[in-house]
Amino acid sequence: MIKYYKKDGKTRAFNIEDGRVMATVEIAGLWVSNPSLEAFLAEGWQEYIAPIPEPYVPTLEELVEQKLRERYSINQEFEVQRKRDTEPEAFAAYYAYVEEVIAWAKQQPHREENDNGNESA
Repeated sequence: MIKYYKKDGKTRAFNIEDGRVMATVEIAGLWVSNPSLEAFLAEGWQEYIAPIPEPYVPTLEELVEQKLRERYSINQEFEVQRKRDTEPEAFAAYYAYVEEVIAWAKQQPHREENDNGNESA
């Protein structure tokens, strides 16, 4: 079975079979082929288990953008805004939808950002 081990800041994969490390490694100043797992660990190797990454949490702005794109493409959104004075009904429907989306997004899990667009601590 392939397992990962770490020593001196380096991570390597080793095949472990029947309690032996299938490799030639330095143990107590000598090069040893297929040492026991106990001797290998005593030499300072530690099993490495890769961290599980945190799931991505979108920002409020990303949630709003994603939801808006379900109904309006960016070009459609620009068009509605451009025709704000000539087609007030279409703009009112768009504006109401944006407010609805913002209210919905605030209820969803999201990460906060500060004024610079950076994640808050």
